[in-house]
Parts: sequence; structure tokens; C-alpha cells
Amino acid sequence: MNGRRLRVAYVLAHPPGPSETFVPAEVRAVRATGATVEVFPVGPGGGRVADLRRAAGRLLRRPGGLPADLRVLGARSLPRGVLACAGAAGLAGPVARFRPDVLHAHFVNLPTAVALLLARRLDRPVTATAHAADFLREPNPAALRRRLSRLDHLFVVSAASVAQLAAGGVPMATVPHRIVRAAHDGRTVDPDRERPPPAPGPARLVTVARLVAKKGVPTAVDAVARLVAAGHDLRYDVYGDGPLRAEVRRQVRRYGLAGTVHLHGAVPHEVAMAALLDAEVAVLPCRAGPDGDLDGIPVFLMEAAGRGVPVVTTALSGIPELVGPDAGWRVPPDDPAAVADAVRDVLADPTEARRRSRVLQARLRAEFAPATQADRLVDTWTRLVDRRVGGAG
Repeated sequence: MNGRRLRVAYVLAHPPGPSETFVPAEVRAVRATGATVEVFPVGPGGGRVADLRRAAGRLLRRPGGLPADLRVLGARSLPRGVLACAGAAGLAGPVARFRPDVLHAHFVNLPTAVALLLARRLDRPVTATAHAADFLREPNPAALRRRLSRLDHLFVVSAASVAQLAAGGVPMATVPHRIVRAAHDGRTVDPDRERPPPAPGPARLVTVARLVAKKGVPTAVDAVARLVAAGHDLRYDVYGDGPLRAEVRRQVRRYGLAGTVHLHGAVPHEVAMAALLDAEVAVLPCRAGPDGDLDGIPVFLMEAAGRGVPVVTTALSGIPELVGPDAGWRVPPDDPAAVADAVRDVLADPTEARRRSRVLQARLRAEFAPATQADRLVDTWTRLVDRRVGGAG
């Protein structure tokens, strides 16, 4: 790079939403290394019909490159291929004006397809980060393998995700890859000195998550009902929204927990984190969704670890890479009795809860610090750019 600041174009499907705090956190950490970063969303969001209408308009203005672009993607589904080609057409001008040294996509579905097309036009290296749902729910495994094989480098958020990709037929032995954790907000507090003592009144449980099947919030509500029936005085605050909101609300009414379980919906990140800091237990009993969807390593667990809050979760997917058996309470998925027992154990033994929280926070600092992830990204990008420049010379 000859001392010049690295320029990175991030390609996203849409501007980061409330459940994607890891993207802004990563961008901040990368910028802190001295790199110049610009974020390019493929679209503002909205329904698939609206996306396809925008796609058609873009391609009418630039029809010539469509066959070549579809060959690059190996797209068998015309609508998906059109979306990617249209996304690249819409971003081609803004990205070219930014003059990136490297393009990077988050999620190995549409954003990666768009980034591949842009990189081909600009003759720049291209990388992507694989999370979990983005490849576990891929309807065309052959297209996924083709996308990943065309990347200059793949970042993966967990060793579990590497194994899942390999099990799905991606030749990970030949795809250059590196583990880079999803970024959290970087906040850490001393659980012994900076955590406020529990306030008088009910013990406070907190979940910050989208209300989707894989987060296991209905299991947590079932567990709270068991604890309340056994005489425990609790308050359970859930921050986040999603398709299961109505189901969870009905569940709360059925158990008569309106005064115990509080569904706050989507709130600003700082509001949810203030609530987490006051919590005695962070609860996230993750499970596999009905379509096979899984979390990688939930950022909420990292945020709880940073704030010294004991966690009750499951051992699915990449979670054990953060929450070891001595760093929190891990229970089987879909087991409200086990969740209730774990919460009871946390509340009954504050000394053990603090000990496990310290172990968890030490793991977070050692392996999951945002600056560490940014250094890994920038190191890889710099080597790719230098290799490209050297090869051109």
C-alpha cells in the first residue's frame, strides 16, 4: 500500500437495521485503523416486487451486460440473477467514484453476488463475510459454491460456520478463509466494580433479539412462567420486534404474565444496552428455526459478556466458541424447564454468577474485541491489494 490509506467499499443488501449492529460496529473499528470506508446498500429495503421493478428499470438502461453478468454468477433463478445484476448496475457509478482498493460484502447471498460483479468491472479484490442464515437458507447450493469460489477471500464468523459450509458442500479446503468474529459495540465494564448492585424488587431478566424462531423467546417466556408459578419475583424485558411478536403476546396473556413480561419492541441500541446493564440475567435460549435457520454467535451474548451480565443460552452453532461450560449456563434447545433451572441457579448464587461472568468477559476481550477483528480484516485486505498491485507490475 506504500503508506496510502486503504479504501474499502462495503456492499450491503440494505442499510443496517436494529438487529444488525455488528455492521456499524465493524465499520467503526476498521475506520479506527486508518482505513477509509464507504457503505453502499444495494437497496433501501422494501418488498420483493418493488425490488424487481427497480431491477427492471435499471436493466432497461443497461441491457448489454446482463448475459455476461449472469454467467459470472451462474444464476439459475432469473429473478435472483436480475436482482444481483440490477444491484451492481445501480451501484457501479457511486462505487467507481469512491475508487476502492477492495470490495467487501456482508452476507454471502445478494450482497456478495453484487460485490463480485462490481469487483469484476473495477478489477479489484473482493471479499465477503459469511454469518449463518445467509448460507444455511440458501435455496441454490451450487450457486453458493460458485459465489464463494470466486472470492479472493472469505471471512467466517465462527468455526461452526466453517464446518456448516463444508457440510453443505462448499470446498473450504480450497476457499481461502479466515475466522473474523461479528463485531460488538466494544463496551466492557468491570463486573465487580462497575455493575450496579441489584435494585430492590423483582429480579430482572433481559433479552435483546429479533422475535424470530431461532432466538427462542417463547421458550424463555415458558421458563419465566414456571419460575413465577414457583414463587419467584421476576421482571422479564424483551427488546426487539419480529414476526413472532403476536404469538409471544398471546403466550404472555395465556400465562397471565402481563405484569411480568414486558415486550418493548424495537428500541434504539443505547436504550436496550442500558436495560442490559441493569439486568441480573441475559437470556437467549437459541434454537434451530423451522427452515434450518441458526444463529452464528449472537451479538447480544457478546454485549452481555462485555457488561458482566451472566448468560443463559444454548450450545448451538458457534455459541460454545464464546460461552464455554465455565463461562455461563448452557441448556438444551426447546427446554423451558432447563432454562428455568439455569436462571434459578444464577439468582441463587451471585458469587458463582460473577465468577462465570469474569471468565466470559476474559474470553470476549481475548478473542472477540472489535479492534482484533478489524486488524484481521485490514491485514487480509492489504495483502490482497499488494498482491494485485504486484501482479499488475
